[in-house]
Amino acid sequence: MKVQATSPPPRFKAGNCRTIVHEQRTWRHVQADLVRRTGLEAEEIAVKSDRHLILLNLKGNTERGEHFLDERRTGFVSRRPGAVLFVPAGCHWKGWEVGASTAAYLSITIDPVFVVDVFSRMATSMLPTLSPDLGCEDTIIMNAARGIGEEIGDQNPLSTMVVESYVATMFAQLFRRQKYVATTRKGGLAATNLNRVIEKIDDDLTSDLSLGQLAAIAGLSIPHFCRAFKQTLGCPPHAFIVRRRVERAKEYLRFSTMPITEVALLCGFSSSSHLANTFRRETGTTPQDFRGSSLDKSVE
Repeated sequence: MKVQATSPPPRFKAGNCRTIVHEQRTWRHVQADLVRRTGLEAEEIAVKSDRHLILLNLKGNTERGEHFLDERRTGFVSRRPGAVLFVPAGCHWKGWEVGASTAAYLSITIDPVFVVDVFSRMATSMLPTLSPDLGCEDTIIMNAARGIGEEIGDQNPLSTMVVESYVATMFAQLFRRQKYVATTRKGGLAATNLNRVIEKIDDDLTSDLSLGQLAAIAGLSIPHFCRAFKQTLGCPPHAFIVRRRVERAKEYLRFSTMPITEVALLCGFSSSSHLANTFRRETGTTPQDFRGSSLDKSVE
């Protein structure tokens, strides 16, 4: 049974339209609003909240507009169904958008205290600062958000645990998408150069990046870059890239049903056997067994 909301949809957008459906649910630190609207024209945007906002576009494209973040103009980002938007707590997002006349979205707001608590066991120096992203296509975040949407109408007492696990997954991926921050060791890469290199690696995991390309990003010779990289992260660049590919494969195996061959290609491996051999070497198990173990834990 669906939960029909008695309160109006979240007011981060304003414009002439008619709300067809509004379903709402709250779980301790998390609130989700599923909204379907029609008759949309230009919408004014005004967001500044003490909660994080994740918005999943379910139906209708945004085609043009103008965005400002903390009073600074930023480029307009069009969003199609499946696109994800993130505005961290305390960030001021405003502007206007025009898109499809009929649209649907899932709005998820999260108390920052929950995020801090989930990641409190990690050294704060190893976590990047959360920054806004006004439109990206990320399978892991999208699937986790859809999972939260499905819980709106589920009255199972374990729903809160399920939702909070989805939220933790989304923020782990948000942290991973953003710049890597680590304490710079003597003789290692400067933080700015490290951020640029790892951002390039994460953006091009399916490409065979050369040491020359990575060294050029850091502005160093190849030998100097290799020494500085290992000094900073404790492993050579190639080993780091392999680990990033395996970590991304883990996320796809946990939160999608796509064939393992497809997972392999999306994560930069040449074949399913290439993924299987590397995965076993890095984790001690196979992709199939890892996926089965993750499914078993999800139903405990």
